[in-house]
Amino acid sequence: MKKIITLLFVTSFVILNSKHTIHAQDVHSPFLHYKEFQEADSSKLFLRFENLNFVKNNEYNGDYLKGTTWIGYIATPKLVYYPSEKFRIEAGVRLQKYSGRENFTDSEPIFSATYKVSNNISFMLGSLNQDNNHNLSEPMFEPERYFTDNGENGLQMKYHSNKLEFDTWINWEQFILENDPFQEKFTFGLTGRWKLNSTTTKNTLAIPVEIMFAHRGGEIDNSIGSVQTIGNFASGLEYVREIENSAIKSWRLKVIAYYFSDNSSAKEFTYDKGRAFYPQFTINTKKSKLNLGYWNAYKFASSRGSELFKTRVIASENYIETRKELITLNYYYEHKVATGIYLGGKLDVYYDRVNSVENFATSIYLKINGDFFLKTIKWN
Repeated sequence: MKKIITLLFVTSFVILNSKHTIHAQDVHSPFLHYKEFQEADSSKLFLRFENLNFVKNNEYNGDYLKGTTWIGYIATPKLVYYPSEKFRIEAGVRLQKYSGRENFTDSEPIFSATYKVSNNISFMLGSLNQDNNHNLSEPMFEPERYFTDNGENGLQMKYHSNKLEFDTWINWEQFILENDPFQEKFTFGLTGRWKLNSTTTKNTLAIPVEIMFAHRGGEIDNSIGSVQTIGNFASGLEYVREIENSAIKSWRLKVIAYYFSDNSSAKEFTYDKGRAFYPQFTINTKKSKLNLGYWNAYKFASSRGSELFKTRVIASENYIETRKELITLNYYYEHKVATGIYLGGKLDVYYDRVNSVENFATSIYLKINGDFFLKTIKWN
């Protein structure tokens, strides 16, 4: 499994050679904190502060979904230094704090080295760029993991050109030494978008791709646990129409097919293979976004995705869900308070047609990103 992932990672790195950039990343999101590489900052040292204050209330119904409220913040102060115009070092600490808890829920060191190979390729080792959860959709990745899980660490490569962009990474979640009583865990992911038509038109037709492998195992540990290998794949078509001189800046129609496969030695889900279909329509304004969708899944599960989108046992072993149908509505609003400071909110509604159950969540967030120049230091 590790050999396959390594081959995929290296192959993706080698086959590309363009020079221009496009950006399909969602601008209405609380999970945008990464600062793009700046070649002009060579030999400069900065203090950077990244912060996310969040309140999220989940009003979920059902036997396997529990209503929860998350309130707290994630603060990441760090030093950023450019030894050269092609290389950047970041070192700091990631502090996770839930309101009402005496101590930090989690704290971990941050260290990353970024090498800008060319105008369109960058390579990162250490703490990863998790902006917008790598543009993964909810069925593939639960957004709450941004403030419930540890920060991602491993290796990452990003590519942007006038036709193609992708983000591929390995997040090493648990490292093992010889005779450890637990297994190693890591995920491999790839998200991308291939633009099919001219780069100058305001009508964009593209093929989006999402791939995620979750692996648990190892060869030198002392664990008796089973080997886990779970794959999730998604692709389809996306059409985006940009509008000038209008309150609506753009709209998007996206139709995606999903596939799930559990090749673990001992199956961990109700089913070992499944599929899903998810058409969505999105309207973007300057400060907001409205997304409507219809999720239709058959025996679908995912290793890191939202529980809302999975088919599973509902009440007892005598009742097993084979099909999941959701009508989804997501509304974002974000207001720029000052440079690098944004106040936003979100409403999520999920209507389960099979079980006639409505689930919804509301959230408010404050996003802060700031840089303070300290001094110029020549790298010797």
